Amino acid sequence: MTSVDTVVTLLEKCWTLMTSNPLLTLFVAAGLLPVGISIFCALRNAARG
Repeated sequence: MTSVDTVVTLLEKCWTLMTSNPLLTLFVAAGLLPVGISIFCALRNAARG
């Protein structure tokens, strides 16, 4: 359990660092954009039947 807490703390620090820098935030958003598009397409196709 201690190692899980350490990993979570490390990820929180990395996320804070990335979102505090505008350039890194842009790269994070660019990386998440294809994920959002694929989810949207999957939901749209599911709604069609």
